[in-house]
Amino acid sequence: MKMVIFGAAATGLLAAATASAVEIPSRPALTTEIAEAVAKEALADCRAQETAVSVSVVNDQGRLLYFFRGEGTGANTIHTSFRKAYTAASLKVSTSVLNMAPQADGYSQLGKMEDDILLLTGGLPLFHEGTLIGAIGLSGAPDPNIEEACGESAIAKVLNSKNG
Repeated sequence: MKMVIFGAAATGLLAAATASAVEIPSRPALTTEIAEAVAKEALADCRAQETAVSVSVVNDQGRLLYFFRGEGTGANTIHTSFRKAYTAASLKVSTSVLNMAPQADGYSQLGKMEDDILLLTGGLPLFHEGTLIGAIGLSGAPDPNIEEACGESAIAKVLNSKNG
C-alpha cells in the first residue's frame, strides 16, 4: 500500500514539475552558411579593390565558424582576422570604435583584457534584429579602413537580404 501511495505521489510531482517547466527563449543564431556568405562577400568587395585579405567569422561567443586566407596574405593575417572578429563579438562594437579607447579616461586597461582582444580597425559585429549573432574580422589590407569598408558592405548585402 505504501508503495502505491509513494508511486502515485511521485507521478503527481513529476506531472506538476513538467506542467510548470519554464519556456526556453529562442534567439537568432549565425549559421555556417550565413557566415560563409558574409565572408565571401567581403572577400569579393576587397578583391574589387585589388586588395587581398584574410577573413574570419565568429559566432556570438567568439567561436570560429568560417575562415578564408586570402592569396598572398601574410601568416599574421590568420590570427589577426580572428582576433578582430573575436573582439567585435566579445565587446559588441566595431573595433574601429575601440581603436582610441586605451587613451581615453577610464579605458586604459581595455587593451590588456585578454590575449585575443585586439583594438585594430577591421572587426565588425553582426546583429539580427538588435541581437548580436556574431562578428567578422578582416586583415591584410594596406589600410584597415579598406577592411572595415569591405566588412560593412558585406554585412549590408548579406544580412539585409536575409532579414528581408
